[in-house]
Amino acid sequence: MHTITKILVVAAAVAGIALSSLTIAFAINNRAVLTDYDRLLSANAALQAREQEAAASASAQADLLRQEQDALRQQISDNQSELLRLRGEGAELRRDKLTAGQQVTTLQNQISQLNETNRMLTELSDRFAGEVTELRGTELALRQNEIDLLDRISDLQSNNEALTATVRGLREQIARMENDEGGTGDTLAGSPDITTFVTGMIMETGRDESGATLARVDLGSQDGLARGKRLFIIRNEGGNRRLVGHFNVQSTDLQFAEGVVDTLGLGLTPQRGDIVVSDIRR
Repeated sequence: MHTITKILVVAAAVAGIALSSLTIAFAINNRAVLTDYDRLLSANAALQAREQEAAASASAQADLLRQEQDALRQQISDNQSELLRLRGEGAELRRDKLTAGQQVTTLQNQISQLNETNRMLTELSDRFAGEVTELRGTELALRQNEIDLLDRISDLQSNNEALTATVRGLREQIARMENDEGGTGDTLAGSPDITTFVTGMIMETGRDESGATLARVDLGSQDGLARGKRLFIIRNEGGNRRLVGHFNVQSTDLQFAEGVVDTLGLGLTPQRGDIVVSDIRR
């Protein structure tokens, strides 16, 4: 700019010298030269004004370019930072993917092991269920056999008790008959047996102060009972007859009798509804 100005100034000086020479040489054309000089001065001023405007415009454009350059540099820096961050995230995601793949492999192995374990447990469960079913069948058969044996033993015990009582009664009858044949006493007052067969039922039971078991039966003097007579107490259980003990008559009236019960060590307690008979063989 200054160079152009200097050039213009030099040109203007040269022009002035020329004009002076022309003025001296051409005095007649003084007015035209002055007019041209004024025109040149005006052109010079216009050129300087345009030069200043161009310089101002160039400066403004340079500032704008610098701002845009700074903005682009900042954007580039931001993009580089974002790129670095994305690269870091990408690396972290790749690590996570690798870890997830390893975890998936581990889980698949564990699932395979669990499936194998489940298969083995299923086989064991099925085998155990079969064995349990077989054992239950065996147990039921054993229990049924045990029940049958217990029933058989109970029947045998009942028969044994009945036979024992029968034998005992027969022995007592034989002993009494021998005593009667020998004339040892009055058969009406002291004999424990009854000449005719009678059967009745226990109406109620109880105990006296000494703890002896008492009973009352629906047989009396009209049935041939008297003090000192003895009856057999029988209990029906499922079609089986079991001997409970002896009923020894203590007192009688016309239709009822009261007496003491002898359980004979059989472990049974007489109760309401038990049958009393004069002869166990019938």
